[in-house]
Amino acid sequence: MFRSLLCLLPLLFITSAHAQWQLEKKQSKFYFTFIKASSVGTVGRFESFDAQVSKEDGKASLTIDLASLNTDIEKRDNRLRNVFFNVTENPTANVEIHLGQNIFQRLSVGHSENERVSAKVTLNGKTRRLRENVNVTMLDQDTVLVTNTKPVLLNVEDFGLLSGIQALIDLAGVKSISTSVPITFKLLFKKNQ
Repeated sequence: MFRSLLCLLPLLFITSAHAQWQLEKKQSKFYFTFIKASSVGTVGRFESFDAQVSKEDGKASLTIDLASLNTDIEKRDNRLRNVFFNVTENPTANVEIHLGQNIFQRLSVGHSENERVSAKVTLNGKTRRLRENVNVTMLDQDTVLVTNTKPVLLNVEDFGLLSGIQALIDLAGVKSISTSVPITFKLLFKKNQ
């Protein structure tokens, strides 16, 4: 679910003349999808996340509040928060990225570029290193949009969440819930004035 979170981070800090960029939270979105009973799809989102950047070493980090999960069905949301994610013990997912070549110096207004990024994703006490592609578009001099180039598939087993899937299956009375979760996102950044 969080593999694609890593993809948003190239926008968090753009070092063109030491310009700092701020995540526009209300216009940025993280979506996930899961399939239960082999054919019923559910789309959810995280409504609270924040980004930080260290100017000293160029590391960008994203923290996602797992309790902000929303699928528009409260009973299901509570099960996902408390049974699957166990937000009492694991309240956040974290993504840390080392920015590569400065894509923003190469972009001009109205143009996009595909960028491959590396990230360290931590969820449920487990950390995985990932590489994904993101599309970066310079909308105007002060606005940049980052999206994934294709849905990112996250395997819950990589983060020790397989027992949570089984617990959800038992609670919901379904035969199966997918362990591969597609993630999509749209992240909008504004330059600090």
